[in-house]
Amino acid sequence: MCPGLTSPGAWLPEENIPVGKIVAVMAEGKEHSLAIGVTKMSTDDMKSLNKGIGVDLVIYLGDPLWRSSID
Repeated sequence: MCPGLTSPGAWLPEENIPVGKIVAVMAEGKEHSLAIGVTKMSTDDMKSLNKGIGVDLVIYLGDPLWRSSID
């Protein structure tokens, strides 16, 4: 949801990222991403509208793919 991407401490790039781009979702103060997804709206729209789903997650921390091993 956009409010989580625009809340205090959050950061969106100044340059606009258009719809349909693959992005990493980072947690504040963490080195690695917690999710990978595809933008459902531009980052300019995320900033101005601040509601709705901004990123459609493909994989996220703790999902079955993330927990799988190659053993």
